[in-house]
Amino acid sequence: MKVNYLKSLFVAVLAVTISSCEKKAETIENSADRLAASITNIVYPLNGNDMSMNILPKKENLPDAKLTKDASYLKNKVKLIDLICEEYLEGTKKLDISKLKEGEFSKRIRANDLTINFSQEIGTGGDGFVKLDHGPNRWWAHWNYTPYTESEYPSVLFAANRNGSVNNTFDLTFDRKLTTFGFEVAPNGLGEEFEVWVNYQEESWYRQPNMIEVRQTISSPSGARLIAVKSQIPFQRVAIQVRATTGKAGVAIANIRYAVAK
Repeated sequence: MKVNYLKSLFVAVLAVTISSCEKKAETIENSADRLAASITNIVYPLNGNDMSMNILPKKENLPDAKLTKDASYLKNKVKLIDLICEEYLEGTKKLDISKLKEGEFSKRIRANDLTINFSQEIGTGGDGFVKLDHGPNRWWAHWNYTPYTESEYPSVLFAANRNGSVNNTFDLTFDRKLTTFGFEVAPNGLGEEFEVWVNYQEESWYRQPNMIEVRQTISSPSGARLIAVKSQIPFQRVAIQVRATTGKAGVAIANIRYAVAK
């Protein structure tokens, strides 16, 4: 009788454990669904959601990007590209993000010949990006006009944390070294100009010296800008930061192009 009682007790405990695991798995799944749903229901840009400011007239002679080289890389031949041109388009591959699910948080993108990892610095394990297509509850603001950007309404990668908070930075590392890397960038805020700093580093470890630094002025709407660098010395890390006067402005990038080092 004691044996039967112990068997019954074991079965009861096992049933409770299985039920608990199922509930836990269901909770995790529901949390992920809620995060994706909350992200896709947010209107971007977050700061200043005035839908009447969707697009501004085309401006001529926007400021050029400014490039500086670290003292130890002064002999490195570098070409800065801040306008869309035939040489840039023909000399690079465009990263395909069409298979990424909209509104889903991700930490990497895999292409046939390149993997890009986001935020590999120590202590930033929750940082990554969210893909946003163009639309009312997506990235609704106009990007910019050619030749400043490749397209006017691209899908964008929005810097975010796993918990849904906004980030001012994108830190990108590559599994292969590149000689050219370019992207278009706009801030998550309307009616204000922001300065974006982009650092290119030779190795993927974040404590490497900066080979190249590029600075550019960006805005939303109609103020996204191309930042691309072609370098004689290949590089493996790019850090992007939007300088906001207060708080976290946030940042989105689009139309990523690259050339792998031979």
